[in-house]
Amino acid sequence: GSETVELVEGDGGSAEFREGDVTDEASMRSVFEGLDLDVLVNNAGYYAPLVTDKKRFDEISADEWDTVLDVNAKGVFLASKEALPHIGERGSIVNISSSVVSLGVPGFLHYVASKGAVLAMTRAMATELGDLDVRVNAVMPAYTWSEASQQAGEDYLQNHLEKQDIDRVVRPEDIAGVVAFLAGPDSGIMTGQAVNADPGLTYY
Repeated sequence: GSETVELVEGDGGSAEFREGDVTDEASMRSVFEGLDLDVLVNNAGYYAPLVTDKKRFDEISADEWDTVLDVNAKGVFLASKEALPHIGERGSIVNISSSVVSLGVPGFLHYVASKGAVLAMTRAMATELGDLDVRVNAVMPAYTWSEASQQAGEDYLQNHLEKQDIDRVVRPEDIAGVVAFLAGPDSGIMTGQAVNADPGLTYY
């Protein structure tokens, strides 16, 4: 948080860091209190602990299921709910889903289900908020070489590269560019859309 503030301010902008728990309604209400928003990006996610703990769905405990769904699905719901009163006309909500929804990636059904829920919420929210002139879209990133993903190792990365049309590692800044597009006026006619941010891994 504080590092991001420094980067923004170093580039001539202004920023404020507010810490909150996306699984707690009161916490999210407090985070957005007093703000006027143009854009909300729902990027909080429970992923890193799952990278090295792949298992078939019948081996996932109910507690593990609840933990992942609470952050990845309920978190999007609560953040959007509490941010909405502060978002003006022509505002934009960008939800981070995942290509795992389209690909049916095995080994972490709770994560796949949570990102599927994000996509479904995106479409329903877009329909509900159209009259308010607030757009809602989703980004579907392919396997991204983030700090969390690196725990899976180079072999896992290479396996993904071989499946892509373009032999290029997807990095967080690549996804940020797509998010910026959906957040800004250049995508002003788009709502309820799922944008695949990948080098030819998925086509639908």
